[in-house]
Amino acid sequence: MILAAAVLFAVLIGLLRGGSLRRLGDLPLRWGWIALVALALQLYLAYFPEPVGQGLLSPQVGILAFSNLLILAVIWQNRRLPGIWLIGAGLLANLTVMLLNGGYMPITSEALTQVGHARNIVSPETGSRVRATKDIVLPREATNLWWLSDIFILPPPFPIPSVFSLGDLFIALGAFWLIQQTMVVKKLNPSEIS
Repeated sequence: MILAAAVLFAVLIGLLRGGSLRRLGDLPLRWGWIALVALALQLYLAYFPEPVGQGLLSPQVGILAFSNLLILAVIWQNRRLPGIWLIGAGLLANLTVMLLNGGYMPITSEALTQVGHARNIVSPETGSRVRATKDIVLPREATNLWWLSDIFILPPPFPIPSVFSLGDLFIALGAFWLIQQTMVVKKLNPSEIS
């Protein structure tokens, strides 16, 4: 959710700064279709989760890891675009903590309760998946690299209460920077990013 909020906020700020949506449409993004395939895979996994994480050898974790590697390849192809390195760092941080915790992003049941999403926990056991996310419920003491997991909370009355990770924050900042530089600053052309 933080990424969607960052993108919307970046577009609004870009417009207020005299930026153009047309420039955003002209962004010379390489391999964009691969990113769309990867995101489609992740959406499928989020909306059709296995009840309890089955560990690194489960097909769902394999698909999730593969989709993240596809996105990293897209980031590498676009590494000269402004903000992309932040997006890549955030994705690597998220992928690291996910792989060290059974392939999903750890989140505590307390954090889900604080934002009103406890009803999305698929089953009451530790290691349960969370509907419509890539999350798995783990207590903090059972989470490897807990400080990279979903620990930052935007509770109500925030319009879209959510929990996010340091990696998500990097991704959101990178997306904000990319959108600002694309909408407001001079037009990017392919020769500048080669």
